[in-house]
Amino acid sequence: MKKILPRAGLFLVFLFVVLSVFWWRTMLWTGQLRGVRAHFDGQCTSAAKIVGAEDLVIDREMRLVYISSHDRRNPASAGSIWVMPVDAPETAKPLALPDLGGALFAPHGMDLLITEDGSRFLFMIDHGSAPKQLVRLFKVTGESLELVRTFESPAFYSPNDIAAVSETQFYLTNDNREKLGSLDAFLAVLFKRRTGNVVWMDDGEAKAVADGFSYANGIATSNDLNQLYVSSTITQDLRIFDRDTATGELTLIDSIFLSSGLDNVDVAEDGSLWIGSHPRLFDFSAHAKDAAKDSPSQVFRLNPKDKSISEVFVSDGADLSALSVAAQIDNLIFMGGVFDTQVLVCEQKSQPDAET
Repeated sequence: MKKILPRAGLFLVFLFVVLSVFWWRTMLWTGQLRGVRAHFDGQCTSAAKIVGAEDLVIDREMRLVYISSHDRRNPASAGSIWVMPVDAPETAKPLALPDLGGALFAPHGMDLLITEDGSRFLFMIDHGSAPKQLVRLFKVTGESLELVRTFESPAFYSPNDIAAVSETQFYLTNDNREKLGSLDAFLAVLFKRRTGNVVWMDDGEAKAVADGFSYANGIATSNDLNQLYVSSTITQDLRIFDRDTATGELTLIDSIFLSSGLDNVDVAEDGSLWIGSHPRLFDFSAHAKDAAKDSPSQVFRLNPKDKSISEVFVSDGADLSALSVAAQIDNLIFMGGVFDTQVLVCEQKSQPDAET
């Protein structure tokens, strides 16, 4: 008995040390031990009251911003797509949606495709018919949208973001296989399970072309369509792939660690990547449960050629919590958040240098 008690005590001490180290490492990589120093070289204004502007894309030729909007704190509510003039953001308004057969529209990630004849198409992830997960293809016609096609596949198990290649071809990310908000999802974060992937859709045929992601999130093609960029929120890296333009197959050529919970990726006119991010992941989880708790926001600019990285914007979340997307045109940056009720427009004092 005397020998058993010391052994039990040693085991408990060992267990305590192991759990303490594990928790400390978890707090470290999730950013909870990181200070947040707010900074931005310019001025930001709240441009429009648009709830849940999780993703947005810029039509640089027409100088319009298209915005995916859904009140995620009220999942039964209908989402919308807004259009915002770059030069008059306060005049933003929702586009008229077509009849979706009575289905709820719950948009998430989006992308803009401009065809050779000048037509504008919006690809939208739509969770409104869950458990079915859909991709809607809309054509922009003035101030309304025309439903062109709906894509569906068992390969879409948890779609997050989308990158258009043509009217019948796109990539999308599946973030994970765990139910949102469940204990399993929490454990998946703690242990960095790699259940996310990238799917290639080619005229109705879908297949996984890259896997091993711990919460695959933002996705975008290079302007010449030769490369694909994919962010991972949990492993906090941006992966760069070469594309086989004939087959859609991907070859990993680089992975860049940014030490932050990466979200959407936007490719600017000069080829630079603008990445919205969550520097403190547990703060993001707390904000998701309680709007009164702010979640810090961060924006990176990354040059994919020389891999140079600049931290353009950091906020404690008081102005825009849980920022998920940032897109740049001229010296303006348009920013949206997962749950916030506004779109932030930030004017930089100087326009960023062009990609070298």
